[in-house]
Amino acid sequence: MNRRVLIAIGVTIVTIMMTITYLEQGESKITVVNNSISNVTQSTNQAPISSITVSTDKSSYGMGDAIVISGAVKSPVADTPVTILILDPNNLLLQAERISVSPDGRFQTTITTTPAIWKLGGTYVVSTQYGSSNVKAQTTFYFAG
Repeated sequence: MNRRVLIAIGVTIVTIMMTITYLEQGESKITVVNNSISNVTQSTNQAPISSITVSTDKSSYGMGDAIVISGAVKSPVADTPVTILILDPNNLLLQAERISVSPDGRFQTTITTTPAIWKLGGTYVVSTQYGSSNVKAQTTFYFAG
């Protein structure tokens, strides 16, 4: 074989090997077909899947009581808040809040029952959502009215 052809083949192989090494370090996948690189895709390594829990400090409350709502997010993402919705016994939105999650995944807020807003006695729902719409949790409590 011609020396120039051998050098060209050697450079091509080294280039492909260097590219493969670089892409593996960047956690991507490649396919080499006919000595050319194609089908470059992102790795299936994804961010950890989040989940959320929520609870109240008591199971029932009266007028003027403070309701402590707390919970935790597994695998929190920086600057992603928790949305908290409180639904009345007729399933109507009574109150909504967006609160920060600490770096360890914990969150907490306190809501006081006041006559101006809390009018119906019955079972209320605390619904939480974190980030994407499929990361949700809920709990219930009784309000005497």
